[in-house]
Amino acid sequence: MRIFAFSLSEKEHNNIYSYNRPLPKEITTTNLVFDPALKPFYHGVASGDPLQNQVILWSRITPDTDGPIEVKWFMSKDPKCTSILLSGSIITDQSKDYTIKIDAGPLEAGTVYYYKFSGLGRESVIGRTKTAPSKTMEALRFGIASCANYQQGYFNAYAAMSARNDLDAILFLGDYIYEYADGGYGYSKSVNRGHEPKNETVTLSDYRIRYSFYRLDPDLRRLHQLHPFIGIWDDHETANDSWPGGADNHNPLTEGDWQARKYAGEKAYFEWLPIREQSVQGKIYRTINYGGLCDIFMIDTRLEGRDKPLGAKDTTSSAVDTVLWNSPNRTILGKNQYEWLTQSLKSSKSQWKIIANQVMMMPLAGFTNLDSWDGYPAEREKLLRYLKNNSINNTLVVTGDIHCTWASDLPVTPRDTSYKPLTGEGSVACEFVTPSITSANINELQGIPPNTPQTKAIAGQLKFINPHIKEIDLDNHGYMILDLQSDKAQADWYFVDSTTTRNKGEYFYKGYYTQSGKNAIKAAVYNMPTLSGGPANPDELPLQIKESSSEHLLGIGNYPNPFINNTLIHYAVSKYAVLSLIVYDILGNEVLKGFMNVEHQPGPYVFELNALHLPSGTYSYKISSENQIITKSMNIVK
Repeated sequence: MRIFAFSLSEKEHNNIYSYNRPLPKEITTTNLVFDPALKPFYHGVASGDPLQNQVILWSRITPDTDGPIEVKWFMSKDPKCTSILLSGSIITDQSKDYTIKIDAGPLEAGTVYYYKFSGLGRESVIGRTKTAPSKTMEALRFGIASCANYQQGYFNAYAAMSARNDLDAILFLGDYIYEYADGGYGYSKSVNRGHEPKNETVTLSDYRIRYSFYRLDPDLRRLHQLHPFIGIWDDHETANDSWPGGADNHNPLTEGDWQARKYAGEKAYFEWLPIREQSVQGKIYRTINYGGLCDIFMIDTRLEGRDKPLGAKDTTSSAVDTVLWNSPNRTILGKNQYEWLTQSLKSSKSQWKIIANQVMMMPLAGFTNLDSWDGYPAEREKLLRYLKNNSINNTLVVTGDIHCTWASDLPVTPRDTSYKPLTGEGSVACEFVTPSITSANINELQGIPPNTPQTKAIAGQLKFINPHIKEIDLDNHGYMILDLQSDKAQADWYFVDSTTTRNKGEYFYKGYYTQSGKNAIKAAVYNMPTLSGGPANPDELPLQIKESSSEHLLGIGNYPNPFINNTLIHYAVSKYAVLSLIVYDILGNEVLKGFMNVEHQPGPYVFELNALHLPSGTYSYKISSENQIITKSMNIVK
């Protein structure tokens, strides 16, 4: 929905863009993306990158008036955070988009903690997290997810994972947000959820607003509240099929310098995700140790060292340059990351070695995806041969990106004669691929219903010509559970009933396991049972609140700030309201009407303010309803 609110001239106008299209009658206030009871921590809380003695704590505070804000944090072992074991404070401001990140410690290994934040006289919801163990555990269990396009569907898989409290952490393998414009790739008429900002994300302001939008989703917010995330980015956190020097979905003529866009995407990612920042800016590959049972190697096949993906458009003919394609110098990891990964695998003392990976490693005849490891076959063979030559067993590759379910042995090469498909002998590792949370899979791309003979025939043909691949499902959305024990590792796939309506229905699809030392997979007879009991779940609302609140207006911020002529004002309402926006100079004089008495349905909005005629200076803007006014500052620099 677009509202033309106030026209200054033929060349200068201000637009209001709404996330929401008309809502069906069955949608109630419980589904709103903005909950006034959470003020000022509307985006909830999160934790991530757990170590044995530290964990990242995250939140975002949203002030009514801009300026530096002191935020306090507290950690406890009890679900209501009554007995505080560790606390501190931090200052945040507009330069961090008011996000808060704490590397909290020292903590005890393998321990459940509860945490909260306070600021501006209020407290956040209480979050739950868990540190990594130092000793060898009998079992570990991880939820694995990727590819969540908001305008493709509802995040029901997040809700399903939130219902489990038997997880040690969530491994998120990329495509946490999508960069596309509202109504662009992935938009589903049956779902009717749009994107903000309306345009494709290109600038830091765009990426910040997009993250804010996603993080207001109640199912994603709840999952972050309950489980620590260990994440990596893929391409859509910047642009489709990105690499260090560019992206398939980036046009320098219309979208500017790629390095500036890449920096903006990376900066927003580090601001809005609970990831530990390293000494090298933009570096995300790292090791998370879970005691003697597993090491997790989070790798970056996207922006660290990847050579440009190949395609017919990169040659003068319709064919791919096979000499370049198969070149031993071609890399998806880069020299430094490859050396780190191989040495880390060789020196690992843990029973299982988990490579958390963006794009599919298994070779796939019949469908060439040059953006995956298939586009870098020499380095793939080099890595797998390294595992074989160094007798590195129990390596599991977990992957996202492709929106579907796959399970495969990994022989050194596709035509490795030492590999025996019936027994798995000769495989040097295993790969499990999680389906998407919402992003389009094969049947949706073809416009046919799920689980029909057409897609099942495609899956059957692919398995026939790729005997190392044991399982393919091309139609369903959901997540994967990886269960580790000393003698066995098993991946179980869970599919959601729907992504077109918001519900928590799910079902177990299939499981595959590998025995210690075998490096090959077999079909499981049953899924690993969900563990009962577990730590207490914190409430979805702050403990010290009045459940009924007269405040229904949220001012998130304006982007960019400072700006030259145009800025995007990001705000939301929790119930129907008639709003006005007026800009004032530093003396309090009214200088610009943004919009006056415009009706707003519940939901988040972005207002594009054009201040072309205003000189440089400090200004404030007020968004007002019948019973609430929010005042925020902005700076114009010309």
